[in-house]
Amino acid sequence: MEYLHGDRVRILGKPEWGPGFVQGKCKNGKLKVSFEQAGKKTLSLQHAKLMKVVLRDSLWLEERAREHWQGL
Repeated sequence: MEYLHGDRVRILGKPEWGPGFVQGKCKNGKLKVSFEQAGKKTLSLQHAKLMKVVLRDSLWLEERAREHWQGL
């Protein structure tokens, strides 16, 4: 699965960490995520089981799309 900057995720097995936000692109199989309750973590996607959290907030979706297209 592809993760983009700003994607909201949860890590299975660590619900106490709360939701997190992806802080950049995946590099060498590792992903930086900032979690509400655990702070910034660098996760190996080979070991960490992430689940994307879908938001239905249209303003957030528009802002994320704008940021994505500006970064290309």
